[in-house]
Amino acid sequence: MADVKEKDDTDSNEQSGQLELITGRQTAAILMLLFNDEEAAQILERLEPDEVEALGEAMFSVANVDETQIDGSLDRFLVLTMNQSMLSYKSDEKVSRVFRRALGTSRAETIMNRFAPKRPSNIAEKLKWMPAKDLALLMTEEPPQVSAVLMSFLTPEIAAVILELLPPEMQSDLIYRVATLGPVSAKALAHINGLLENTTPLEEEVAPPMQVGGVLDSATIINNLPKERGRSLLKELMKRDKITAKLIEDELFVFGDLMNLSKKDIGSVVRKVDSSILVPALRGASSELKAKIFGAMSKRAAETIQDDMAEAPPQPMDAVVAAQKAVIAVAKAMLDSGEINMAGAGADYV
Repeated sequence: MADVKEKDDTDSNEQSGQLELITGRQTAAILMLLFNDEEAAQILERLEPDEVEALGEAMFSVANVDETQIDGSLDRFLVLTMNQSMLSYKSDEKVSRVFRRALGTSRAETIMNRFAPKRPSNIAEKLKWMPAKDLALLMTEEPPQVSAVLMSFLTPEIAAVILELLPPEMQSDLIYRVATLGPVSAKALAHINGLLENTTPLEEEVAPPMQVGGVLDSATIINNLPKERGRSLLKELMKRDKITAKLIEDELFVFGDLMNLSKKDIGSVVRKVDSSILVPALRGASSELKAKIFGAMSKRAAETIQDDMAEAPPQPMDAVVAAQKAVIAVAKAMLDSGEINMAGAGADYV
């Protein structure tokens, strides 16, 4: 009997070891192989390119799993899904419907543009599936303004990667064009869509122009470049158009960059900022930044600000942004005068 128990324990330990070797990615791959073709395809359609690639690789790696590992994967899936809710499913559509019904289409669109995540356009969706080298080649062959529109639809991280693949003489020009882009007509967007699909765009397109690009887009791309290259690009832009370059520079230093200040220096900044500005500015701050700012203040001062925040009525987003820019202006002036120092993001541009 003892031998039987010992054998059972050994088998159990071996099975446990086998399950531990199955990663979360492989668990997903096993589940995908258990679905029928249509179900699996519907899931793949919802994934990002890097997720599709990783999952496809994993699906090949689990071709020889045994029944124990399959059962273990199903158990793991059930445990994970037991704690998930359905609130997130199509929540963006639900929020949009509620706001449109309450405020009307025009007002709802205006206010949702302030906080809702950007919905990917058809162009953005196509671009994210293209290899960076192919996109860089496409941009060298297309007119500069078309390349700027393409760049504006990319994530800042990917845009920075592609920018570095382009000839140096193109880089500052492209950043400048992204910053100064305005509304793009439906006809131009249809042309770009046709370019990506290698098809002829429809002659008649009835849709309003789309606002793309802007100084913030250029700034976020620069922030994702190596510091030396970003600084060099900014200098080149200064020679071309000081006003636009200054607007980009202003966006390179954002409120969250205050995290890069030392406790002493962040205390020096907030002591120069009136509480009527600091209170709304902190409404839009991360919990980590709030904690750091409060930690740099005296206990009494921190409690006063916290009480004022609790008692203050809700603030419009515009007021919060304006207050944060006022704090940033103080910090930048102190950086320029050498009163404080900043390490990390933003330091090279102020």
